[in-house]
Amino acid sequence: MAAPAREPRRYRGLTAPERRERRREQLLDAGLELFGTRGYANTTIRDVCAAAAMNSRHFYESFASREDLLYHVYERIVHEIVVTAAEETGKLDTVEGKARAGLRAGWLIVTDDRRKARIVALEVVGVSDRLDRLRRDIRHALADLTANNALSVAGEGVKYRLDPVLTARTLIGGVVEVLIDWINGDVEVSVEEIVEHFTRLFTAAAAAAVAPGAGT
Repeated sequence: MAAPAREPRRYRGLTAPERRERRREQLLDAGLELFGTRGYANTTIRDVCAAAAMNSRHFYESFASREDLLYHVYERIVHEIVVTAAEETGKLDTVEGKARAGLRAGWLIVTDDRRKARIVALEVVGVSDRLDRLRRDIRHALADLTANNALSVAGEGVKYRLDPVLTARTLIGGVVEVLIDWINGDVEVSVEEIVEHFTRLFTAAAAAAVAPGAGT
């Protein structure tokens, strides 16, 4: 007869894996706060541990290095952007509607919390090859979402005079550059004005990509 399964030991109501996950979340929150305010270069592992109220042993339990923490903080932010933008664009059925919904979703996430904007646009740049690859992959993922949204509206059999993927990557690059200007105070317009500007630009680019007489 098999022995009964033993209940996992708990401390303050949590199992060991649950406590590790909670500590990891505390470290991610501390990384968001410190990298997003004082900056990556001015933040040490000791600073992160102090902000999370734990010791370095617990830090290395979840992350291999300071760069590793930044990587996962950044990954969590962009995951939120991609998932939210995909959900919002899926509710609309026009190029203009999808563009506006996706842009608003992404911009609100990073502008409602300036820490996220700073990390996404500034703090991850030039830190490591791994982060540079992730930044590139994220830009491509957002561009693919943009292109696929437009293609889903255009339907089958449409001929293009502009490559949809190249066009989408150009547009996403422009959004990132404007975000940097917004963070630095070089753009003095509201988020809604920025969203409307890029909505018109994305919509016009989609129309321009279609060959004359091919329809939309």
